[in-house]
Amino acid sequence: MIAVTGANGYVGGRILANLRAAGTGALALVRRPEQDDGSSRRFALGEPLAEGTLEDVHTVIHAAWDMTARGEQVAAVNVAGSLPLLDALAARGGRALLISSLSAFATARSDYGRAKYALEQAVQRRGGLAVRPGLVFGAGAGGLFGRLAATSSQRPLMPIVGGSERLFVTHDEHLAILIAGLAAAPPDRQGTIFAAHERPTTLRAIVEQIAAARGGNVRLVPIPARAVLTALRLAEAAGLQPAYRSDSLLSLVNPAPLDELSELERPSLTFPALSPDLWEG
Repeated sequence: MIAVTGANGYVGGRILANLRAAGTGALALVRRPEQDDGSSRRFALGEPLAEGTLEDVHTVIHAAWDMTARGEQVAAVNVAGSLPLLDALAARGGRALLISSLSAFATARSDYGRAKYALEQAVQRRGGLAVRPGLVFGAGAGGLFGRLAATSSQRPLMPIVGGSERLFVTHDEHLAILIAGLAAAPPDRQGTIFAAHERPTTLRAIVEQIAAARGGNVRLVPIPARAVLTALRLAEAAGLQPAYRSDSLLSLVNPAPLDELSELERPSLTFPALSPDLWEG
């Protein structure tokens, strides 16, 4: 059986739905299991693994991530907090497939990027595989793309931070298909896989494409990233929780070097470019 952590989230949920639609036995590992039919079990980052959590499980697709953690707690919760699961899985001869991020690389400036990179190493030391998607999009998308889709055609003027930084996009259905294929592949495969459309775009281009597809025009008002970063950090230091975190902005404006991306393994599956027919649904 395959288990999916973070199955109540956007990406984890799409992966779980794809596996089940294909007839694959798939179990949701979530903080609050909602059913007693055996389709879900409890899992929480940083907590000891309950007996029986991994019974009959040979592969765990690890998509859980605590976005409320800040500073040093990002790694403490998400990296160290994943080790009980990874160790228990390895001890029974199982394998983890980590849903990482193209924000993950050795010299990342963000806590998120550094923690994802550290978790990749922990997974790979235990015989697992890391998959790095870009900005995930699709019909009814969550995450950053979902927020952009909800606002890009609703106002004639829209502030945008930076906007010209390099971004790669990942269609959620193609990501789910890739993960399902990797889960069925021989368990000795290891490494880090680039899981996005090969040609980069920008946040500005994405917003303009969304607005145009919905019959509107949007005038983007650029705001210096440094000023926004300072304001977010001040708000966070005051105990506030702004909708967009300073660490997320660091990831956005400091993308991975292209030479590092070129060294990542490419899958046989080709990811499509951003297109309205893939996200308007």
